[in-house]
Amino acid sequence: MIVVEDSSINFTKTEQGIDLLAYSVALRALGFANKDNRPKKLSNYIRSGYLQVQLISSVILFQLRGDEGVSRDDLYDSICEVLPLTSYANYRKVLRIGVDNEISTRTRSKIDSRRTMYHLSEEMVEPLCNYYSRILSDFGKLFSEAVDNNLNQEELLKLIYRLGAKTGLDHNFKKKRK
Repeated sequence: MIVVEDSSINFTKTEQGIDLLAYSVALRALGFANKDNRPKKLSNYIRSGYLQVQLISSVILFQLRGDEGVSRDDLYDSICEVLPLTSYANYRKVLRIGVDNEISTRTRSKIDSRRTMYHLSEEMVEPLCNYYSRILSDFGKLFSEAVDNNLNQEELLKLIYRLGAKTGLDHNFKKKRK
């Protein structure tokens, strides 16, 4: 897969990159979907959990795009797209905790030494890949348990068609845009 090959994350297997991509995109999409529905007042504890998950996903998606990392400002802009009520102070606090816990690392930008770049820690690639892979497997299991006996083959095909239509791909999933 070209996205995984062009990524600045060093994967041992292509499947790891596909799992990270699938889960990170899903988390980001969930954030966008809930942007307007989310209660305006959440405790800092809950808000920081949302923020932590979105931070990790955003860093991964920037790196899967081929970037060496992401600047603090670009990362904050990315977070505010999904969590518009995030204060810069809370964002910096959660970002610092991620660096302190070696989830992400920071380096100086090669282009502008005044800028700090954040990227996924090399030590976190394997554990995150394993974790995301298990979540995706469990999702598949839960999905099949929920619909296995409740949908006939025709209904399942309609569901697959709808998933394809919602993503803008044709029902055969051949990457044709409508």
